[in-house]
Amino acid sequence: MGKLAERLADERRSGVYRVETIDALEEAAAIDRYPMARVRLGDADRANLQRLCVEALALSATPGWHGFATALADPAWSPAPGHVLLFDGFESLGHAEPEALVPLLDALRTAAARRRERGMRFFAVFLDPARRLALDPLYNWLRNPPAAVASLTEQGQGGGTS
Repeated sequence: MGKLAERLADERRSGVYRVETIDALEEAAAIDRYPMARVRLGDADRANLQRLCVEALALSATPGWHGFATALADPAWSPAPGHVLLFDGFESLGHAEPEALVPLLDALRTAAARRRERGMRFFAVFLDPARRLALDPLYNWLRNPPAAVASLTEQGQGGGTS
């Protein structure tokens, strides 16, 4: 099991993170047999952000971000032993309305904490190659590149320096 799969298997690490690439995340989620739901925020604005998230995750949430967090934290939402939620396309919303993501991030942190308290694994991950969000990285792929990138680098084809 790779380091990222081990991290996803540790409920104490449940939380909200960013990644620069998704290849290793998809592989680790598959190893751990966690469903990975993708939430595309490219068309989101402050007014429809919650609705887009609820629809993408097939939640039965009461209105408001508190209801969203409660629905995500409820074990009845999904019986899987762990969850990986991948959010992408947030850049235009973050640029147009920088504070619009705050309630979503807060709700995701709340859901992660509640699931962690129950011994469940929950990872909300934002695809953020430009590192615009003030979130911890889930995985530093430059230090621990996916196997294909490491192989190319070792063969002198990856453009890295030795």
